[in-house]
Amino acid sequence: MATTPSSRTPQQVEPSDNKLSAPGLALQLSQLAQQYTITDWCLAYSGGVDSQVLLHLLYQIQQQPELHSSFQLNLRAVYIDHQLQAESSVWAEHCAQQCAAFNIPFQSIAVDARARSGESPEAAARAARYGAFKNIIQPGMCLLTAQHQDDQAETVLIQLLRGAGAAGLSAMPELCAFAEGWHARPLLHISQQAIHTYAQQHQLKWVEDPSNQLTHYDRNFLRQQIMPELQQRWPALNKTLGRFARQQAENNALLEELALIDLDTLLQTDDSIELNTLRQLTSARARNALRYWFKTRHASMPSSALLAQLLQQIQADSHDNHLCISWGDNELRRFRDALYLCKVLNHDPLQVIEWNGRQSVELPSLGKTLELVQAQTTADITYVLKAELLDTPLSIRFRQGGERIQPAGRQGHRDLKKLFQEAAVPEWQRERIPLLYAGDQLVAVVGYWLAEEWACKGQGVLPSIRDSVANRR
Repeated sequence: MATTPSSRTPQQVEPSDNKLSAPGLALQLSQLAQQYTITDWCLAYSGGVDSQVLLHLLYQIQQQPELHSSFQLNLRAVYIDHQLQAESSVWAEHCAQQCAAFNIPFQSIAVDARARSGESPEAAARAARYGAFKNIIQPGMCLLTAQHQDDQAETVLIQLLRGAGAAGLSAMPELCAFAEGWHARPLLHISQQAIHTYAQQHQLKWVEDPSNQLTHYDRNFLRQQIMPELQQRWPALNKTLGRFARQQAENNALLEELALIDLDTLLQTDDSIELNTLRQLTSARARNALRYWFKTRHASMPSSALLAQLLQQIQADSHDNHLCISWGDNELRRFRDALYLCKVLNHDPLQVIEWNGRQSVELPSLGKTLELVQAQTTADITYVLKAELLDTPLSIRFRQGGERIQPAGRQGHRDLKKLFQEAAVPEWQRERIPLLYAGDQLVAVVGYWLAEEWACKGQGVLPSIRDSVANRR
């Protein structure tokens, strides 16, 4: 069954007609707080003019109880030090002083924002920044960032020039789910000119990042050389592009509704895609369904060329179980008549991990954590492992070939190869399944079979495997 739209997915927010003012912002926050049960707010505070104005507006709301009488305004500001500019520590001090003057709790966090191979400096800095905020935002919290109408217009054009579809052209949402809470952009319908005017009227002090003048960055090039020319010809450009982004957000929502309808018939119980049904869809619907599948599984999007290659191979109606298409840290594999989305792993099946069984153990090459949990047989749990297993030296190994086990409740030993075939376990997964040994005796094929010699009824233990915290998508 397909994943239904999350209850955490906000409805599209229409632009506010309020001018840049503390009462207008208070009204926005009050509506968000009541609709999404938000009690705590975290301002992404860089010290630039945009976040400086947002900080000042929040301070004005704090100073006027009547403005936040309908919601809680537990506020703090966080500065992310990307450590890319010599002045970054000076900017952090400026931010600390401003927050101290406003009596707003402040925190500075240093991150590693160096670009890796194939990654742009802007993307690396953004990933590091939002990665830090994801560790902060908890349930009931909302991250506030100060992107404005001009930023939105630039984002639309950048996405257009990159050949983005409706999802990319919808640009930045005013509100979206983020980490365990929310992310709001309350200034998204305010022009940068209005922000500068407010800052000057209130004699605010802010920092200027010299990298904003470097036109080899795409956004700066658009901002400094392209947008002024376009705005001279089309003065309402930013408002028009903002409206276009909202239209694209609606189009994308409709595409996702269609994808949900298709995935209801495509998805199987093991979260694979049934290929015969996928072939019956038009190419456009198949691409749309697959993209939504990737999105809900937190996978990066493949290029249009790669997606076309995939569909071409699927339509060939071959039975090649060795199909594997990779991009980033994702890969698509085929087994029988199903398509599986996997994570690329650097896994060594020759490794042996010694284990005492009493504490959880990390399996880094799988991104998993394994532990033995107390369990009892029920209608759903036919057998458990004897508790004395905890007093036995254990090891975790992986399939090499030739392993045999007598599954609990069955007669005779069987080759793992035949058991995996009977259970329709995809070939590439077989060497990734942990095998639990007591000495040289195979005790359990984790997630599948327990050895008859170690199985029992009643109280005992069971192997439990889950994603490691650092590896959860």
